[in-house]
Amino acid sequence: MIGLPDAPDPYLIPGTDVLRNLVGATTAKDLEAAENDFVSVRALELRTNQPEAQGTLKQLQWIHYQLFQDVYDWAGQIRTVDIAKGTGQVFQPLAVFDMGVQYSERVLRGDHLLRGMDRVTFINRLSANYDNFNILHPFREGNGRTQRIFWDLIARDAGWRLDWSRITKQENDRASQIARDSADESALISMFSKIVCTPDEYESRSSDNITTHLQDIGYVTIPNIYRKLTESEINEELKRDVYRRMTN
Repeated sequence: MIGLPDAPDPYLIPGTDVLRNLVGATTAKDLEAAENDFVSVRALELRTNQPEAQGTLKQLQWIHYQLFQDVYDWAGQIRTVDIAKGTGQVFQPLAVFDMGVQYSERVLRGDHLLRGMDRVTFINRLSANYDNFNILHPFREGNGRTQRIFWDLIARDAGWRLDWSRITKQENDRASQIARDSADESALISMFSKIVCTPDEYESRSSDNITTHLQDIGYVTIPNIYRKLTESEINEELKRDVYRRMTN
């Protein structure tokens, strides 16, 4: 069993469960409200001046910085601690983080950044690559919103669009967790089948809906928590199929 950390999470305000921040928030509620306001503005800025998709960790870092620069002094920086979603499985252990990055970038590059694919193939390969990068979870917080813009760029340059307003936050979290825990991408395939659309279909829909963060009234996302892993715990984690896939 993976144990709780025996040292404080360096990302938290000492004595609290609130991430240290640049906006002066001392409660989770206040931080969430400020974060949503600042990130929404930065997301709109990004959408009006989108760069070419690169499909790299470096671009993920750039997007994270653009979104969260007003909120966290570590925006755009790779996390320095192991994290998990609540008491569930950990994300890519830092001890093998570079392996995961190399694998994720190599697979996406081998798929030619998903270009030249029909819709079914695009959805299948998008699901596989999304799972790879989601397992990395490079940042202490803000991974989901960063990934959505990252894949928006990939889809746009591949001739498709992603309308995230057609799914809920709960559906996104559930599909991601199933893939992360079992290497079964069927839930992600089902999810992306709802949101992948042509440019014409995308443009015909409400831009307000498309640019809104995923919503799900009454559903609370399980927060990332700090986990300190021992060598034996890391070795046990690496026995899961998802890591075997990375080493093959």
